[in-house]
Amino acid sequence: MRGGLLGAMKEVKLLAEHLMPDEQVLALTGAHGDGSGVLVCTNRRLLFLFIGIVRRQFLAVEWNAAKAVVYTRSARTLQVFTTRPSKRAVPALSVRVYDITDAEAIINAAQAASAAPRLDVA
Repeated sequence: MRGGLLGAMKEVKLLAEHLMPDEQVLALTGAHGDGSGVLVCTNRRLLFLFIGIVRRQFLAVEWNAAKAVVYTRSARTLQVFTTRPSKRAVPALSVRVYDITDAEAIINAAQAASAAPRLDVA
């Protein structure tokens, strides 16, 4: 990814502690949730990790629970839904990915993952 990991190197170094046995990283980029962290697409799930001085955030959705992944270009938001996406649906994971190239790399990796859900770019 093009510089998308600036400010997320601490999370990248600690990523191995959060991976399951036999889980393989397919793509990663910097993203923003409660703080600047790392968004990781693996063969088993999509996860976001942020570790701040006072706050931490760890979000993960396994591919077999995901119904859809939606990237909204205007809001630069990547959302994972465990229910069918609608105006009232609340995403299980929602982070901002500012670089469209990085978002597309995550989406392409997710599509390549086994049992990847339907992915939409709006």
